[in-house]
Amino acid sequence: MSTHSDDLIEKKDEIINMPNEVTTNTEEKKKDELIINPEVITDAKEKKLIKKIDLRIIPLIIVLNILSFLDRVNIGNAKLAHLEQDLNLVGNEYNWALSIFFLGYILFEVPTNIIAIKIKPSVWISTRMISWGSIVIAMAFVKNYSQLMATRFLLGTLQTGLYSGVIFYLTKWYKRSERSYRISYFNAGVVMSGAFNGLIAFSISSLNGKFGLNGWQWIFLVEGAITVIIAFFCYFLISDYPEITIWLTDYEQKLAVDRLRNDTGHAYATHFDRHQITLAFKDLKVYVFMFINFCVLATLYSFSFFIPSIVNGMGFGGVISQLLSTPPFIIGCISSIIIAKFSDNHRIRSPYLIFSLLISIIGYSFLIVHGTSIALKYTGIWVIGLGMFVSCPLVIAWMADNIAGETKRAVSFAIVVGGSNLGGVLSAQIYKDSDAPAYISGHTVTLSFLIIGIVLSIIQYCYLKRMNKYKLEDPKRFLKGSNADDATHLGDLHPSFTYIL
Repeated sequence: MSTHSDDLIEKKDEIINMPNEVTTNTEEKKKDELIINPEVITDAKEKKLIKKIDLRIIPLIIVLNILSFLDRVNIGNAKLAHLEQDLNLVGNEYNWALSIFFLGYILFEVPTNIIAIKIKPSVWISTRMISWGSIVIAMAFVKNYSQLMATRFLLGTLQTGLYSGVIFYLTKWYKRSERSYRISYFNAGVVMSGAFNGLIAFSISSLNGKFGLNGWQWIFLVEGAITVIIAFFCYFLISDYPEITIWLTDYEQKLAVDRLRNDTGHAYATHFDRHQITLAFKDLKVYVFMFINFCVLATLYSFSFFIPSIVNGMGFGGVISQLLSTPPFIIGCISSIIIAKFSDNHRIRSPYLIFSLLISIIGYSFLIVHGTSIALKYTGIWVIGLGMFVSCPLVIAWMADNIAGETKRAVSFAIVVGGSNLGGVLSAQIYKDSDAPAYISGHTVTLSFLIIGIVLSIIQYCYLKRMNKYKLEDPKRFLKGSNADDATHLGDLHPSFTYIL
């Protein structure tokens, strides 16, 4: 290794080992006295702890996301059960009923996440589940377009903050090198619900005519009721934070907290800091992540909403189209978990993200090229699923890895998730009936979003790499203007914090 590289490493060690007097206040010093020495945190102890946490946390958040996504997209199955005809929807009214959900979702993302910082996850999540589940039940009794729009808007409003809140919740339990794998499991809930949504809805809609209710009404009624019932159990099952969790021993509680502290160095901060709200809104990389995720979500949602129609446009019947729409979700679920594990092991995000977007581009190319056989077009849908469902957890994990400070991270999640869900609004308008059966225009738009996502990912990679270089070469530059007794407010701008590429 060159002498210059050795100098940079020495500088980095100096930053990480800065005395606490320079970077922490008196309160932080007291906390440091309780810290477990990093040298005594062995792999065996951590692995045992992580396994214990995984068994308690991961299955539950998967269920949460399954219910959330089912309640969000079951309107597509209600459409097949004659929702449009019974409510006399005309023109693009159904598409706008899809889009208005995201308007409610976006408007309240930031304020709800700020509130969520101060409320226990068990209370926050279970309360919101009961609220949105009740709205889904109410959707079973809408009589016209206006009522459908109102309930869809309320559903989006009440589901606001769930996704970003759960991701923030995971950062309170897992180190940066462990998050992508767990986020991929959380996202697997979306993929699994997409895979079996049609089958579940088909079974429920068989109740058509029972007690004077139509099939689409039963879909909303049953799925909403399931969410409300499970919400009551979630209040007791959701573990809030490691330091107050009764199923961890005192030592395990300390280990769970201190390994996160050691992971982020002097950038670690758990107290509420109003200044970090401003930092989140001023941080350029937050907006780049938002636009990357916008491109991913616009493609993912349009794919999820319209895959039965796309398959149907290839010449398959309605029931067969529903069945053939399932395998791409399953392959996407498997690939997302495998790639996320590799990403965590290598502690890199952008190369895997760019690769997954390229895979999806290849899949859409199969659909766009004129004269492609039906078999190759359907293969293209598999290829899209293979890459598309990997992208979302990678973007979110990459963003979570590079934001430090509890308040800044929560607000940044809200900005990224809220802003990028404009892609959900747009997704409902990408595929038009007039473009059927080939949907060339829709495929071209989504393909363009994937290309833009790759370009932005490269730009973000270059920016973060450059910032790491600056921190190594001139760490004092980042401490200018900071209180000599407390620099924890800097968050990820602290020179001891290394951005993950």
